[in-house]
Amino acid sequence: MASPRTQFYHASRVTDLALRGLERCIRRAEGIGLVVGAAGTGKSLLLLKLAEQVRDDFDVALLTGTSICTRRALWQSVLAAIGEPYRGIDEPELRIAIVERIRGLAAAGSGLVILVDEAHTLPTRLIEELRLLTNIPTPLPAVHIVLAGTPRLDELLGTARMESLAQRVAVRGYLEPLDHAETLDYLRTQTAAAGLEWGRLFTDGCDDAVYRVTEGVPRLINQVCDQALVLVAESTRRVSPADIAAAWREIQRLPAPAGLEPVADAPARPRGGAVVEDLDGDGLGVIEFGGDEGVVEVGGFDEARPAAAPAAPGDPWGGPDVELVFGDVADPFEAFFERDTRPDDTSRGSGRDDFSDRRHVTSREGQAIGQVLASIARDGSAPAESAARSRAPSAPAEPSRQTRAGVSQADDTHGGEVEVIDDSDMVVIEEDLATPDAGSPPTVFSVRPSDYRSLFTRLRRRRG
Repeated sequence: MASPRTQFYHASRVTDLALRGLERCIRRAEGIGLVVGAAGTGKSLLLLKLAEQVRDDFDVALLTGTSICTRRALWQSVLAAIGEPYRGIDEPELRIAIVERIRGLAAAGSGLVILVDEAHTLPTRLIEELRLLTNIPTPLPAVHIVLAGTPRLDELLGTARMESLAQRVAVRGYLEPLDHAETLDYLRTQTAAAGLEWGRLFTDGCDDAVYRVTEGVPRLINQVCDQALVLVAESTRRVSPADIAAAWREIQRLPAPAGLEPVADAPARPRGGAVVEDLDGDGLGVIEFGGDEGVVEVGGFDEARPAAAPAAPGDPWGGPDVELVFGDVADPFEAFFERDTRPDDTSRGSGRDDFSDRRHVTSREGQAIGQVLASIARDGSAPAESAARSRAPSAPAEPSRQTRAGVSQADDTHGGEVEVIDDSDMVVIEEDLATPDAGSPPTVFSVRPSDYRSLFTRLRRRRG
């Protein structure tokens, strides 16, 4: 079944060692117990078995960390597990009720055992609340805590915030997948616990096949064997290694390791196109992009290449390597990117002339500015500037704002006093760099940097 049952508990070497250590830790009040293991290795079943063995002498509260996120929920879960009222009670009163129950148990020579499954999902502040329960003054320690979770729980207790609790950990049990011999023993004890006999249901080699696909994880072993029995339920034959591979694909949606079932011959591939071969059970065999040369045949190699090394027993990644073959077609993974060849925008640089936070607009009035510069170069008269302002009202006005900023930074002292000019309303005008189509007349007049320098120099002189 998906949920653990103590009647199917299998005392493997690691699991039995952890169970005996945790029970000793509780009965001798040594401290906090810790159970760490990957998913499916039997943490929940171990806690159930532990609760069964100590329930005669202690009150046991078996909790699941995933369902607890507040202190109120924590205290309610503990009280509900030991049969105390918990509805409609405020949080402080809930904790007082737990403390009174603990003191009553301690007076009778007993105690409270709190087992927390999936403890790695429990907020750290709630783990700290559980630790504080162990500080309740009683003649003998009356609160015993066991936390079970994934390796993330072990990492959590290694942080500085959890140092106080980590110092109280007396027993650490680390659950691991079963090895090959333990897997074979597990299969036979489980079928016997179900009232069946392994040899009458499974053919030779099935136990090895189960170990290869599950790698000794007990939960996966249960699922694969149960699914294999379902696949042959309507026939009179026994389960074969091929049925184990089929059951694994049905449950995990993953190909079984190579060697558990025969692989059919590969169909003929059309030449010249892009072909991706996905073998049933062996994964990806070859990817071909055009051409007729250098194709790796499915399930092996042609005569021009050395044979692949055989897959090691229990290696789920065995099979042919992946090879990309390109013929007379272009590389489909080749990408072309256009480069931005525009000149750098000097108006957005950094430093004391950084105007990146000002409003930027694009000017197409280069020709009008050029005419203004030409008139200034001829006679330097103000009417020329006024005429240009009438033809292009926005262009001269905006450079004048930028010019004021330039003057305040270039000539920033007058008689030893610093002149501060408010340029918050500055608008930076950028030359339009769009390239016209070939053969069409230019729409933007080119203005040389020297022309701008000449304009700014004249403006500074007038201002002085």
